[in-house]
Amino acid sequence: MPGGSNGAVADYAIAMAIFLHRRLAWADTEIRTGDYAPIRARMLADNLSGLDGLSVGVVGLGVVGTAVAQAFARFNTQISYFDPAPREIAAAEAIGARPLVLDELMAQSDVVTLHVPLLDATKGLIGARELALMKPGAILINAARGGVVDEAALAASLASGRLGGAAVDVYSSEPPLADNPLLTLSAEAAKRLILTPHIAGVTRQAQGILCKGAWENLERVLVGNRPPRNRVY
Repeated sequence: MPGGSNGAVADYAIAMAIFLHRRLAWADTEIRTGDYAPIRARMLADNLSGLDGLSVGVVGLGVVGTAVAQAFARFNTQISYFDPAPREIAAAEAIGARPLVLDELMAQSDVVTLHVPLLDATKGLIGARELALMKPGAILINAARGGVVDEAALAASLASGRLGGAAVDVYSSEPPLADNPLLTLSAEAAKRLILTPHIAGVTRQAQGILCKGAWENLERVLVGNRPPRNRVY
């Protein structure tokens, strides 16, 4: 059932971009420890950004990446994408998305969001070199596969303060091991990292779409004697 979780992943990417750019999770933590006034003063002084007018780079323009790009476009962002073999060019053109090579996308984007499968060509696609190309304060969202990002390099970029934040939904080993560098960051760096347990595409609505589509496909074959809509062999 391709495409059933597109909307859920798009919601996740938008939510993480907003939470990280506006430091909402960080603010929650600080208020709970009694630091309401200092965190409010810092957030005001830093003149935090919303999504409007930002540059968003989508790595992987399949059905999921396209849904994510369309969702960001509704927030008046400038969309670019990297994909050696994009399948949704017409949809990208409809929202004014520009194709870029990966290095240019990393360097120009305020938000980089990953939506590629884990293949030999994408393993370690985002490492120390690519992260160093990102704008100071930019954020990275990985809702693809854990092996696409070098976790040690991501942790180092967060620790250095160069990267504005990251949201990680997938890990090189799931569940992540205790010595995963993303779990051993200092308190300051950890405040700019949101970790979720591989649930970017999981919502009640998405599960309903998947189950309904699968059942309709069974009826199509067993009752209607027609070929399956989504054949996987």
